[in-house]
Amino acid sequence: MLDYCPESKPEETGHHPVLGDPPRRGYTKLFSGSFGELLHPPPQQIPFLDGLRTIAILLVVNLHFSAGFAELHGNNFYSTLPFVINGWCGVDLFFVLSGWLVGGLYWRERLSFGNVQIVGFWIRRWMRTLPPYFAALLVSWLGVLFLRRQSFDFGYVFFVQNYYTHIPFFLVSWSLCVEEHFYLLTPLLLLAWQRTKKINSAWFIAALVIAPISRFLIYGDDYSLYFKTATHLRMDGLILGLWLSYLAVEEPRCFQRLVHLSRHGIVVGAGLLVFLVFAGGVLEYTLWGTVLALFFSAVLLTVVLRNDLDGPLFRGAFPIALASYSVYLTHAWAVHAALDLTEYVPSLSVVYFPVAFLLVAAFGGVFYYAVERPSIGSRDLVWPRRRGAVSDATEPSAQPVVINAALAANKPQ
Repeated sequence: MLDYCPESKPEETGHHPVLGDPPRRGYTKLFSGSFGELLHPPPQQIPFLDGLRTIAILLVVNLHFSAGFAELHGNNFYSTLPFVINGWCGVDLFFVLSGWLVGGLYWRERLSFGNVQIVGFWIRRWMRTLPPYFAALLVSWLGVLFLRRQSFDFGYVFFVQNYYTHIPFFLVSWSLCVEEHFYLLTPLLLLAWQRTKKINSAWFIAALVIAPISRFLIYGDDYSLYFKTATHLRMDGLILGLWLSYLAVEEPRCFQRLVHLSRHGIVVGAGLLVFLVFAGGVLEYTLWGTVLALFFSAVLLTVVLRNDLDGPLFRGAFPIALASYSVYLTHAWAVHAALDLTEYVPSLSVVYFPVAFLLVAAFGGVFYYAVERPSIGSRDLVWPRRRGAVSDATEPSAQPVVINAALAANKPQ
């Protein structure tokens, strides 16, 4: 979900003007670096991605901050603010960004080599995402084992807990299941176009409508958590992100037209979301996820080609975006710790939010440097990014120039 890359070498990775550089840190040592790097984004950093990822993680964390506090101490003004109540939308934004970033990895490799090494793609994905996941899973299970003698559920090993009617612990893991299913299945489904230059957009549209049709078919059944977490019901954003990344690489002029229309898309998307809230019922449940994904896709398109998003605010987003995966995995622990403090020392409830924020930052930072960063370093040492000769049929030296020219020729001034 939260794959990220602060460093890259354009001459080695094939920098794309829109997708940017593939995730890479170029480690020679597993524990290289320091906390100082959080304050200094590398030159190839893409500020708009930092900003969107920061918004996504803050939405999710704010929701859990507020929900936990309200459950223990009752509702307050902050917990009723719209961006707090609807913080769960941050996951949908993450899905769009994940489809965009991971899709970019796939299309770049296809562009450069004429094909994609599926096994290598999987290994690098899994070495990137699984070690932090299993480390967080272990800590979460040890916590519930100690507190309530909760037995381990091996469904977590196979990423099927998002199909449970009730997730017993490590609740945030449902979205990681959706993404792991996406990482596994997407390269297999794209094998049919492994050496085909173009993919008809009808195939992306067909994939996109699976989720709303599935939601329509199950509406009215006995409600359970499954209604909100099952992969086939929540893959709208991933499909849209994948489609947009494909257009950015293979259909740059079409992509540019979408960029020009994106501001209108934001307005239309916001209007449709408001309409669905008032409509409610089966219409809202069926279409909400798709319209929300389209709205966030329009936001992505609106900022994707802007080069003026490099002020202090966006540079300040870099450390949050860098550690966003670790923060996502660990923020529930910080929220629980802060709630326990306010329960045992009621006077601390007035400073609950700053305490919780500091704990989230501390837990996320420690986890990033202790687990996530070393796992990325291990991946780059054990299974480095594909290099070497490129298929003559793809003409790799010419294609990035074509993409650059197409984007530059139409880029708004």
